[in-house]
Amino acid sequence: MSGESYLLGLVVLVAIAGPLWLVARRMRAVLVPAWSGPQAWLADAVVGVALFEAIAQLLGTVGQFRRGPMVAAALGSLLVTGAAVSVRRRGVRNSVRDGVRDGVRSGRNFPVEDQGLRARSKLAIVLGATLVVAIPWLAQTVGAFRTGVLGYDSLNYHLPFAAHFFQTGRTSSLYYTFTDINSAFPANAELIHAVGMVALRRDLLSPVVNLGWLGLALLAAWSAHPRHRVRLATLAGVGVLLSSPLFVVFDGGRATNDLAAIALFLTSIALLLHGSGERAPTALAAVACGMALATKLTMVVPVVALTVGVIASATRGNRLKTTRVWVPWLVVTGSYWYVRDLVATGNPVPALHLGIGPLSFPTPRLTQPYRSYTVAHYLADVHVWRSWFLPGMHDSFGWAWPVIVGFAAAGWVLALVRGDRMLRMLGAVGIASFLGYLVTPFGAGGPKGRPLLFANDLRFAFPALALGLLLLPRVLPRSPVVRRRVFPALLAIALVNDLVYSLRSRVSLFAVALALELVAFVIVVGLALVWAKGSRRLLASLACVLALGAATAGWAVQRSYLTHRYANVNHDLPYASAPRAELAALYGWVRNVSHARIALAGLGISYPLVGADLSNEVQYIGHRGPHGEFSNVKSCPEWRRLLTKGRYDFVVISANNNKAGEPAEASWTRSDTAAATLVVRAGTASVYRVTGEFDPNGCGPS
Repeated sequence: MSGESYLLGLVVLVAIAGPLWLVARRMRAVLVPAWSGPQAWLADAVVGVALFEAIAQLLGTVGQFRRGPMVAAALGSLLVTGAAVSVRRRGVRNSVRDGVRDGVRSGRNFPVEDQGLRARSKLAIVLGATLVVAIPWLAQTVGAFRTGVLGYDSLNYHLPFAAHFFQTGRTSSLYYTFTDINSAFPANAELIHAVGMVALRRDLLSPVVNLGWLGLALLAAWSAHPRHRVRLATLAGVGVLLSSPLFVVFDGGRATNDLAAIALFLTSIALLLHGSGERAPTALAAVACGMALATKLTMVVPVVALTVGVIASATRGNRLKTTRVWVPWLVVTGSYWYVRDLVATGNPVPALHLGIGPLSFPTPRLTQPYRSYTVAHYLADVHVWRSWFLPGMHDSFGWAWPVIVGFAAAGWVLALVRGDRMLRMLGAVGIASFLGYLVTPFGAGGPKGRPLLFANDLRFAFPALALGLLLLPRVLPRSPVVRRRVFPALLAIALVNDLVYSLRSRVSLFAVALALELVAFVIVVGLALVWAKGSRRLLASLACVLALGAATAGWAVQRSYLTHRYANVNHDLPYASAPRAELAALYGWVRNVSHARIALAGLGISYPLVGADLSNEVQYIGHRGPHGEFSNVKSCPEWRRLLTKGRYDFVVISANNNKAGEPAEASWTRSDTAAATLVVRAGTASVYRVTGEFDPNGCGPS
């Protein structure tokens, strides 16, 4: 990547993000003018992310998800918002005065500060908890910059979706990356990765995207309650879950969307707790909740439960008004991908059989590597508990897993017993979300009696667990022993446990992450001191110096990243069962290939084949049936017809794991010597250059 391309990418990124950030701040100032501090930042984040998603979806629907239209839309939204705000400026100022006056009188909207805790001690505790939570995440991110983004899900569909959006400029069509159910999943998180690709023409931002979602989740946890003592406990409690070994390994430095969905869900909860049932905060909470639904399919139960709870907990005279605010914004921000799937397949959720009796949506036949058993299926199976569930929870949460799960459950129950109307509703939502997890397909997927996916898919329960940990500090008994001794001690134990388990094999990365955090700490403290002195000129100068330094450091990082990205697959396997020799050969070959059309079969992780410059178009070859069905090709003639129809430059075929044999597609390809020339061969993997049209009549007897 040349220096000119890098600088242009930064300019484009700023031209997209900068105006949308300003628009978000202006819109928040109009919607909730009395808010300040963490809750205002939270509202800014919701509006900003919603604008990102809405613009990208609208442009992608018409095939214009590209640099120029994105920049024009961002600048246009700034101009429109500026004109609208300037007209209302006098009224907004008056409303701010009134809001401040009303907020002081009523005690709403503004946090009630607890003066009993000294400022320095409070700051130390907050920074300490945040640093402990962030260190393993930052270590994983540093690792991703050394190796490229790893993980089966990230390379199977998260990043391929983003690359497809970037390459085609279109978001409204299904893109098949493998013969499974992933192609019709909601893709809000992938769209954020695609925005980075559109701006920089590389995936340089993908390793750090989840750090942004981590920040949003911690901000939501911090701002969910008005009292600082409760805020500290809430931050630590949610931090225990977010820094657990499972979450750090599965989402840290990767393109998975679990953290994004949880962050948006917690943000919706925090906005509801601050909103006091008012119209604008309720609308913002609905927007955040809708974006969570459009991020991950497993958020359906938590979102539906929260929707029912918000409407039911409104006072009798306000339920219709609340419904009119909540439901439209939820639908607008959460329905895009489900409408796309409805149009493409006839079913808004193709992975599920939806309907009642003879009235049902069509359901495509899906290829599933494992049976979709639920956790509820094994609840009474003692053998499964001993052999899979208890070891799985230990592996996922560490030895303090009873603390994490127990605290979350206590949060739900105590909220129901001791909470006010809003907290009782949220306690019920937490319980309903956890019950939904128990019946979620693939929660205990695998062969019968062997729920191989249980440990990995415990993350489906994280929205419910996070909500319980968010509620617990607020509903604990007021005993000073419980609040000041027992609860903080248990949280500290859990945090240390999470840190130790997360960094068992990442000592070198831990050292780098700690150094980066110390540098960030010094910068933040320095800027805070300058801000406190009120020297705006000095603050602006420092900001410019820091921006220049960050751009320079980014140049060095991207050069190293693009050089080492997927260069040492023998050492850095994308997933445990990956075919080592095959991937090393394939990724070594593709480093010298660009602007090619590549047909793929057998191998489920297609993203590295896109290339460092994201210029290769990769398409998994499969049989397309009715209602979005996509399955393995069953015959040689069909395989050859599909290759000829696709006008590909190369054909890549490999087994998907280290125990599988060579796919049949390899023999179907190499037997047509007039159309294909072998380029690479390693184990079960082979690469063919297409030199002519394939002959479907020359396959011979099947």
